[in-house]
Amino acid sequence: MTTPVLSPADADPQIGELLQSFLACVCAELSAAGRPACVCCLVWGDTQPAADFCDCDCEGGTGQAWIRVVRLDPAATANRVQMKKCQPMRLRVWVEAGVYRCVPVVGPDGTSAPTCEERSESAWGFIKDARALRTAVACCDALGDRVIEFMGQDPIGNLGGCAGVALQFTVDL
Repeated sequence: MTTPVLSPADADPQIGELLQSFLACVCAELSAAGRPACVCCLVWGDTQPAADFCDCDCEGGTGQAWIRVVRLDPAATANRVQMKKCQPMRLRVWVEAGVYRCVPVVGPDGTSAPTCEERSESAWGFIKDARALRTAVACCDALGDRVIEFMGQDPIGNLGGCAGVALQFTVDL
């Protein structure tokens, strides 16, 4: 038995299309920065996703990128106009966008540490990823007429040879 695939609008007409469009912006900005990810998807969960594709290599890309809903809060509204028989619900959506990539680790001999040059190259790559994620938020047409608040951007530490960067922002709907 196959499960029908929900469209973003079927899942939530208020949030679905916005998330789908923002995901496309994240994937496109990483590619435009010369750092495409092999996997770029919407994920669900109360924490950042597992780094399942951190070490993947694909046509010109590496690693994985994601977006996820962190939480939903009520958004302040000046006037409540009754629509149909329900009260309108204004939402503030907390969104996270992130990317994981492999980082240099101790060699197969168990003793040779990565060089400073290898570590620096990796770090500069994450700085470029961070800029691409910020650009996705700043330039995505789907977010253009919305109230956006940048909540911060953090590195994700080296976990078994995988590291990354994630940012969070809120958008009012």
